[in-house]
Amino acid sequence: MDIGVFLPNYGPMATPDFIVDVARQAEELGYRYAAVCDHLFMDAKNAKAMSNVGTVDARTPNGDRPNWYDALTTLAYVAGITKKIRLITNIYVLPLRHPLSVAREVTTIDVLSKGRVALGVGVGWYNDEFVAAGVAFDSRGEITDESIRVMKEVWTKERPSFNGEYTKFRNIEFYPKTVQKPHPPIYIGGYITDGRQHFGVSTGKRPPALVRAARLGDGWIPCGANVDEVRRGAVMLHDLTREAGGNPREKKIICHNMVSIGKTLGEAKRVAKTSMEERFGSAEAGVERAIVGTPDDAIKRFEDYVEAGASAFIIGFFTPTPREVLSNMKRFSKEILPSLS
Repeated sequence: MDIGVFLPNYGPMATPDFIVDVARQAEELGYRYAAVCDHLFMDAKNAKAMSNVGTVDARTPNGDRPNWYDALTTLAYVAGITKKIRLITNIYVLPLRHPLSVAREVTTIDVLSKGRVALGVGVGWYNDEFVAAGVAFDSRGEITDESIRVMKEVWTKERPSFNGEYTKFRNIEFYPKTVQKPHPPIYIGGYITDGRQHFGVSTGKRPPALVRAARLGDGWIPCGANVDEVRRGAVMLHDLTREAGGNPREKKIICHNMVSIGKTLGEAKRVAKTSMEERFGSAEAGVERAIVGTPDDAIKRFEDYVEAGASAFIIGFFTPTPREVLSNMKRFSKEILPSLS
């Protein structure tokens, strides 16, 4: 089982030195992925709620300032200070950018890293970004679909051409080609629920993210889903993949979960609950979506997700300081990671 960690490219702990510390330690400890999140900008309230690296309090380097370091630029930098850890966006808001620019950046990272990059993409949810960028919010799904097709075209064809609604070109040269063949993996992020921050009601049998993953992606990234949602999503993804003429076994499900490990279940829950209340104003729905407990509890929880269909994980830790994040990474690698390998 592949386990990765979030890099602090955004939020209250986002500093250049800490990004380097987490990336290097993740590689040394045997984590499979180093992941980054993406937005053009974010207000302080939403940045606090979204933090995947640590809790938010006065002890963090940036206080409540929503620092955001560009996702692909950060991965390019991390590629230069690492040798083997895979680099992934989780999640990149694809419809806000021109697909040829994204394809060029991802190609560059893939070549310079010797084939270590993967692209987790989503349609986005923060309307203010779309207004500022001049992109129609209601068209973001169809823009995303077309953008994925554009990137595949330039990555796989010698003389790519495309005649779409938003992008048009004919017989262009696009070199170098990516190291990974036919192209770097593309995973589709999204929920099978309607509510903000994962909490809501079922969208039915054809959630757009799963339809997109079945038709255009190499897998699905369910963000903050509980075990039952992953199980239901996996069944839908496999059905939709067969409907699209694909092989369900080729679709990877990479779960994105926060983690709190303690000496006792109660201790771990207290840390998670405090963080969730700080981020969302309530911990009622959030803790069940995290992996919380003793090392044995956590191992069982990961196994439940795998049984439901998960094949990899990107995790963040509920801790209030950079030092404690690094300490939790070490503890996890010693007490939990060997049991999941």
